[in-house]
Amino acid sequence: MSRVKGSLPKATYLVGVLLLWAVMAVSMHSVYSGDMHFSISAWWTYIADHGYSGVGTIGPGGWADVMPIWYFILFLGVKLGLYPGHMVPCVKALAMVGTIIAVIAVYFIVKSLDRRPGTWRPVIAASLVPFLPAFFLDMLKTNLPDSIYLGLDLMALLAIIKRRPGLAWLLVGVAVGFKPMALYIAPVLFLIYLLQFRSANLIRRIAPLFAVVGLVLTSVPALIAGESLFDATLGIFVARTSTAGSLYWGVWRILFDPAWGGIMPDLGNVPLMGGTIFGASVIVVIFVTLFALIFNARDEASRGQAMLDLLVVSPIVFFMFMPSQHEGYWALASVFAMLVFMVRWSRKSLLLLGILSFDLIEMYMGGRVISPIICEYVLLAVMVYLVVRVFMASRVNDSLQPRALTIRL
Repeated sequence: MSRVKGSLPKATYLVGVLLLWAVMAVSMHSVYSGDMHFSISAWWTYIADHGYSGVGTIGPGGWADVMPIWYFILFLGVKLGLYPGHMVPCVKALAMVGTIIAVIAVYFIVKSLDRRPGTWRPVIAASLVPFLPAFFLDMLKTNLPDSIYLGLDLMALLAIIKRRPGLAWLLVGVAVGFKPMALYIAPVLFLIYLLQFRSANLIRRIAPLFAVVGLVLTSVPALIAGESLFDATLGIFVARTSTAGSLYWGVWRILFDPAWGGIMPDLGNVPLMGGTIFGASVIVVIFVTLFALIFNARDEASRGQAMLDLLVVSPIVFFMFMPSQHEGYWALASVFAMLVFMVRWSRKSLLLLGILSFDLIEMYMGGRVISPIICEYVLLAVMVYLVVRVFMASRVNDSLQPRALTIRL
């Protein structure tokens, strides 16, 4: 009986928060961004005119620039009568679905990591999700929503915690089928894969291959509609990362922004292929270094904290050095920062969550308070800070200085 009494206020609180969010979401049903006018409505019209085959002909060989599963969803919208009168609410409803998936995942992630009887942390964490900038701002726009891949990545993290690596990688593959940025969780999953490899059975050892299965599953509609396997899986990703001007965000913007006053060369003069190879090399070096440090963590507690830091820093590293990035592509880091705060519950983790949330709002809104270049510097500082934290949790830090002088962040 006490359990029922204890759970009732939590359920009431969570339902109340979700109802508040739903009212706010519905009130924004007619708010739309330029993406709906300039691209999505045109894609939708094309698919309505060409039927199911339009899903295949609009792809990499055509004139669209998102993953193929979205065109199948637009086709379903036509069949359900949502086009043309309900395009904006339909896209916003997709964002709501992704947010609800994330709420469920976060609740069970925190519940799994905080087993204290009667704790409110899972409920509080779940209630924060709809109001995180990564999800709330997704409701304001009508570009094809990021909330889907964010929610699926959180489900993948839950699957790893529940020791279901095959399911985790499968979910990541499906998430990549919606937005390639979903892959930014992969370093954490791969580190866990390496840590557990010796004791794993055959199925667990081939778990990363399930990501390929998940990606192919999201590509089936495009394959049926006539796209090639390459176009239906990797075609858009390759096309978007090999276009002129794709070296614009991240460290490239810091180095080649006009604010340098002509000291640095213009961004347009940076060879795309050279920049991509350099960026990919830096990403590999950073993650190999972080993996080595975490493998040599001081103890299990230090390793756990370092892995939480890796969870947050991973999307930022990709954003900083990958080509074809845009302002919100690192949003996963801000979501993971909230999880770290709920698990670690410290002033430092709260400050980190606040900084990343504010930075994401500014970058989404085009720099209303501080300029986009300052936002880039903030992200760079956060990246360096988290890398240093991982270093301080390793035995390497202990071996370089006397124990009494060991730095702790």
